[in-house]
Amino acid sequence: MYEEDLPIEEYIYTEPLKERHYDTERFRALIALNDSNDEEAATELLFVSKRLFYNHHGLDQIMAARNTLLHFFDVETNDDIIPNSMNGGIAEHNELIETVLNALNDTEDLKKLNPKKLANRYPEVAFLSLVKIILMEIQEEAPKKIMQQLEDALSIYPDDLLLQLEKEALLNRQGKEGSLIKRKLLEEHTAAHLFKRSMLHSFELMSLHTALFEYLVTQKDLLHLDAFIFATQTLYPEWTETWSDKELYSEIMKVEFCKMIV
Repeated sequence: MYEEDLPIEEYIYTEPLKERHYDTERFRALIALNDSNDEEAATELLFVSKRLFYNHHGLDQIMAARNTLLHFFDVETNDDIIPNSMNGGIAEHNELIETVLNALNDTEDLKKLNPKKLANRYPEVAFLSLVKIILMEIQEEAPKKIMQQLEDALSIYPDDLLLQLEKEALLNRQGKEGSLIKRKLLEEHTAAHLFKRSMLHSFELMSLHTALFEYLVTQKDLLHLDAFIFATQTLYPEWTETWSDKELYSEIMKVEFCKMIV
């Protein structure tokens, strides 16, 4: 965490008028300081922003949002099993999929594998078409070109959930709303319902996590974004470091929110 992580009750005011006034004045002073090199001041700014944010919404709304997201993530991860969504339903492809997954950690290794060539060689494996698109994103190719590749892949594999999630993430990064990730999904369904199973590969969980994050950021739904970060940290603590950039971004969004309400 970027400051000491306290139970939510510790952020809630016991003397609202007095404490809100103090936090408001302190927030203004820290913003006026505007010194990104002062780590102590930056940490305090995040803490004060959290207090203002949580007390603006109140404990009941915070807990309701958190319970919604905790309920949604009703899945576990197991990387010992390559699911059909990634190997095309053919176990003989598992070694290839493992090689590709390992290469995702190094752009040069991924380039050497030539995902485009692999996708053409193994047309039964939609995952390889997705990896081809991921490499395009890493190389910062034009969003329009990437979207066209996604549309082409989905025309061949219309039911592939990982391709659908990638499209949702890309649409939301462009400020557009997709058709799959919506508030109704979070409130009325669960991750297991979406994937039609309760055991996921970590790549699948990461894909879902990114798509949901991009959606909540685009919607500027900070209450559920905060709940989303809390729920995934609580349920999947082993991935906390992997998601640290998303956590920091959500904290910065709280600062921006507080600039509007103070």
